[in-house]
Amino acid sequence: MEILIWIIFAGVGMSLIAWVGLLTLAIKEELLRKLLLIFVAFSAGSLLGGAFLHLLPESIEKGGDTLIIFIWVLIGFSLFFLM
Repeated sequence: MEILIWIIFAGVGMSLIAWVGLLTLAIKEELLRKLLLIFVAFSAGSLLGGAFLHLLPESIEKGGDTLIIFIWVLIGFSLFFLM
């Protein structure tokens, strides 16, 4: 029963976070221009973090040398920042 309560709270919390985009319509345009770079950086970090939290453990679990996997990740990050 306790896990069900956590699931419900997590679902409601994620739904409320999804409505944050609606708040940007209420912000004045000048303030929104100042905050836009922060919003874009946060969203890019969230996407990268989500990808790594899902893909890295799976690739390590599938096998292969862990060092080789992390070297490829380092190469990928380097290429990402060079682009």
